[in-house]
Amino acid sequence: MKKFISKSILFLFGVLICSGSGYKGSLPDINGQFEYVRNTPQKTKPVFNTSGVNNPNPRYKKIPRENPQYIDIILKKDKTSPYINDLNDVILILEKMQKCIDTNGSVQKFNAIASSIIDHADFMAEKYAQRPERYYISFSKLQDIAAQARSIATLRCESQVYIKYLTYQGEGQVYSKDSINRQIELFREQLNITIRILKDST
Repeated sequence: MKKFISKSILFLFGVLICSGSGYKGSLPDINGQFEYVRNTPQKTKPVFNTSGVNNPNPRYKKIPRENPQYIDIILKKDKTSPYINDLNDVILILEKMQKCIDTNGSVQKFNAIASSIIDHADFMAEKYAQRPERYYISFSKLQDIAAQARSIATLRCESQVYIKYLTYQGEGQVYSKDSINRQIELFREQLNITIRILKDST
């Protein structure tokens, strides 16, 4: 009986298809379900702010060299060697000296920063004395700039003592303000070069 009913249904369905007749009745209203499609704008807003994409002079954040996590995780230089970390520490001090000179900092401030540069250079000279890093240009430039910092710091200290007793003639000429300013200007040029070299190495 079941087979007969099934065959009858299939027969009727086949007749409907062959005769071209389709479903006759009312379809459900589905407009409400697709309302959001009509109300969604065709042009969507960008997820990211692209206002600075075509900016010829974009402003980039300064590298946070004082953050050890940035050095250890982000830079991953060779790959995060102790030498790179030591260079980054020195770069911060050299940049302080750069700012001190640019702002005409006091002799005391200059000498304090110079002392810090010398200490770091001596530390690295001892640490890498038997390692390949001692042959790097960055290592050599750091030692050179530390020696210059020591020389100028000594000169400025001596000038404060001896200038009272010496004239600007003969031996006293080296302690004159113009002479010291020339030495500082030469030091500034070498300081800028050293900072660039050290940054290129990190």
